[in-house]
Amino acid sequence: MSKTTTIVTKLGQSRLDIPLERLLLDPENPRLRQETQGKNQNELLKVMHQDFNIAELADSLSQNGYFAEEPLVAVPKDLPSKLKNPTTEKLKSEFDMYVRQKTTEFYVVEGNRRLATCKLLLDSNARSSLKIKSFGIDLSVDVTESIKILPVIVYPNRDAVLTYLGVRHIVGVEKWDSYAKARYIKSMVVSGVNVDEIQAKIGDKRNATKLSYICYEILEQAKDLLNYDITKAKRNFSFLILSMGSMRNFLGMPRKINEVNLSEPVSKENLANLHFLLSCLYGDEKNEPVIDESRDITDFLKWVINNDDALEYLKENRDLKEAYEFTDGEETYLRKALSTANKKLDLVLGKVHRHKDNTIIRDEIDKASETIKELLKRISD
Repeated sequence: MSKTTTIVTKLGQSRLDIPLERLLLDPENPRLRQETQGKNQNELLKVMHQDFNIAELADSLSQNGYFAEEPLVAVPKDLPSKLKNPTTEKLKSEFDMYVRQKTTEFYVVEGNRRLATCKLLLDSNARSSLKIKSFGIDLSVDVTESIKILPVIVYPNRDAVLTYLGVRHIVGVEKWDSYAKARYIKSMVVSGVNVDEIQAKIGDKRNATKLSYICYEILEQAKDLLNYDITKAKRNFSFLILSMGSMRNFLGMPRKINEVNLSEPVSKENLANLHFLLSCLYGDEKNEPVIDESRDITDFLKWVINNDDALEYLKENRDLKEAYEFTDGEETYLRKALSTANKKLDLVLGKVHRHKDNTIIRDEIDKASETIKELLKRISD
């Protein structure tokens, strides 16, 4: 492929071969931790190395070089406003001239892991600052040449990349983690694209995009209005999404997702219930979560949350499995519990004669006796 070829395609895209030094890591990358977004290039490179398993990709690139069949996707860093929507032939020509200038830099919006790996493979100073000794030492001439200049699809602006990234990472086969998807959706809404437009562009007919956005806004409410630490919630964001299938009523939200107030999914009157739900899923400053895995949400928590007796028990005792026993009603729970106790006492009755002199067992029998006497008393009263 010629290193000067530009192919202008639909939406003002251009396919270019761009020197590595003019390609920048994306400070708005949805996969970055929120606290690392907006950092400078050196700090972003450090984060990419720490969090994105660069060594594994470096191994492959060191052996095979960069595959031209997998272009990066980028937007110009300082594109003039008039060229951000190049709809006429004149503007397309000016856009093409701008992106081909030798001084133009680009933010890579798709392929940051590959870009970071290439930069580290070729930059010994960067490797030294990060104390990397395991790769980038014995690159062949061919491999070095293949990663000095990379194939890039250039879009005029981030909005133009929406459909591609959405199809690829929100509903496609290379999905981002659930919180990264939600952050990306939020960023598009902030830029002026509403959620319905996003869903239409990426072909999402199941409202997965809207649900992710709603859950993102719910966490923002929890952070801003309840001073709730959402760190764990971001790591296990899918728990909240899963809960929304059956627990929206507990939060006072409409049954139909299209009727939810996107700017304030949970009303102020229901913020206490939101705090309780989040504490069940992720814990809080006083309590551990009541679930151990996502299956607990569908197998137990959804039934408990929607049953008054079970919910009251969970609030008082924070024992999810025991609270689940109340979902058939308190009377049924008492009957089952007494039945279980009787079966165990029958079992003890058949074996206790072997332990006549065991004082600990005698103490437990005395406790059981006192409990039975108290039960009989309360029944009589």
